[in-house]
Amino acid sequence: MADSKYDVQNSQIGTLLGWINSGEIGLPELQRPFVWPSTKVRDLIDSLFNGFPIGYIITWNNPSIRLKDGSISVGKKIVIDGQQRLTALATALSGQKIIDRRFKRRRISIAFNPLTREFQTANALLQKDKRWISDIAEVFADDFSSFNFITAYSQANDCPPDEVARAIDDLKRITSYGVGNISLSDALTIDQVTEIFNRINSQGTRLSTADFIMSKMSADTLHQGNIQRKMVEYFTNLQADASALSGIQESDPKFAQSAAMQKIAWIVSENTTLYQPAFGDIFHVILGSHFGRGKHADLVALISGRDFETKKYTETAMAAAYSKLGEGIDDFVNQSDFRRFIMILESLGMISGKLQFNGTAFLNAGYMLFLILKGQNGIPQSVRESLVKQWIIMSALTGRYSGSSETQMEQDSHLFHRADVVAAVEKEIADALPETYWTIQLPNNLATQSTQNNGWRIFQMAQVHNQTVAWLEKDVTVRTVISQEGNIHHIFPKAYLRKHGAQQNEINQIANYCWLTQPRNLQISDLAPERYMKDPAVTEFSTAKGLAENAIPVDIVNGNFSTYPDFLNQRRQLMATVIAEYFSRLKPSAVPGQSRNSIKKGFR
Repeated sequence: MADSKYDVQNSQIGTLLGWINSGEIGLPELQRPFVWPSTKVRDLIDSLFNGFPIGYIITWNNPSIRLKDGSISVGKKIVIDGQQRLTALATALSGQKIIDRRFKRRRISIAFNPLTREFQTANALLQKDKRWISDIAEVFADDFSSFNFITAYSQANDCPPDEVARAIDDLKRITSYGVGNISLSDALTIDQVTEIFNRINSQGTRLSTADFIMSKMSADTLHQGNIQRKMVEYFTNLQADASALSGIQESDPKFAQSAAMQKIAWIVSENTTLYQPAFGDIFHVILGSHFGRGKHADLVALISGRDFETKKYTETAMAAAYSKLGEGIDDFVNQSDFRRFIMILESLGMISGKLQFNGTAFLNAGYMLFLILKGQNGIPQSVRESLVKQWIIMSALTGRYSGSSETQMEQDSHLFHRADVVAAVEKEIADALPETYWTIQLPNNLATQSTQNNGWRIFQMAQVHNQTVAWLEKDVTVRTVISQEGNIHHIFPKAYLRKHGAQQNEINQIANYCWLTQPRNLQISDLAPERYMKDPAVTEFSTAKGLAENAIPVDIVNGNFSTYPDFLNQRRQLMATVIAEYFSRLKPSAVPGQSRNSIKKGFR
């Protein structure tokens, strides 16, 4: 029979609150934004008061750590499931403050009416109503006197003391009620714990290993893990919402004045959506650049004190892991490096959220390579940045991280740490993008309706990078059309194709899309290309150069429904050519040359 991986306990709510107050249980939500509305906290207390079950919690015991003197330190409990419920209990019953979405520190106070036995979220009106206890945390305070309260309340409201006493006794009895606590064994790996959680919550929120990391960091004060966690937390939130700064200054004034805060405060003045990493993205970059690993689970083990060589948990290993993690965080949030990376993305033609890749793994890998190359002496900056650009585009085109991304990131980390990193990366790129990729595989990949396709997005980035003039325009560039909220339109109009019996999946092929100004789109209307391309008002600025840069076959002037399939095939080839030439120009020694002539410009 397999060893039990868990123990089921019935923990009283008072015991759980004691764990929180003593720090025995790691509950980072007391320091991180609490997402429940106050009404949900009220409903939780009401359920307990009426003797209803409120579900269960899952805790995982941190592995015990061997200290330098040889003694054993038993790890804290980490809450795996039930954080919001425990935080709600802590603020409503123990009077602890929570942090809201704007990083404002505040209480969620629950009011109680002993006469009607109902609960409400506290407000100014209830505070003035003598029938209500405006904050039930007063009842659970150590210095609360039931006798004095019942006497005063009964006199103020002219009601029987016994009725009030019963209501107060029932309220205080909440802390004696039990909650199921599934305590997971400290022998379980992070992967096993994640699988257990996700099986239990198959229809709910999936457990993130990044949350494991944040929880463990939050519980660590000896190695400044809690400070490092705040750097990660605040950096990501400030990048998304600069107005959160005032909330941090108010709720966490000590950190707001610290050197750690100074390392991340600059992000408030940034205004970019090109790369907005979440916790997990930051940890993936640090794992690859500083630990040579790719899995979040490995970082959980490392900051738990696991020595991967001896397979034991030690304080020495934990201290070393937190030291390296701190260095990685400092490097990630470095103002000069992060801004330089954003400039690299902009130089690729990634000018707005419309041109971002489907997923962040490509950008994480690019930033990981950027940070590793930064520490390499003797590699010119132009070469370093060229390799980063090529790697991002190559990995996005080939879907390098669309499978087991953590495994691939770890393998790539090993590649990036080689002594001959330039040669190694260049060879990997060349192997991933042989000549046949540009002429066969990429055109085939572009046979799709999805505008989320990375090939389609890179084609647009290439046009921005090349300062391409929008089709049928004189001096309005694709960059301008995208930036000014222009629209993607059909080259063969949708209404025209539908009138001839085309199906939706045939009409909305990305090879039938291009950026057009609204006036030009209105002129095209629902006409066949063979008609609107003969209208001087439409084609006044149509040139061979404009057709080539927009990857439109020259025979568009004769385009009709019968030629539409050939048009799609030819345009995919031309789009692939534009992308290939764009990629070639990313090489440091590349100079703009003539277009590849292996692909015909017309269609029959």
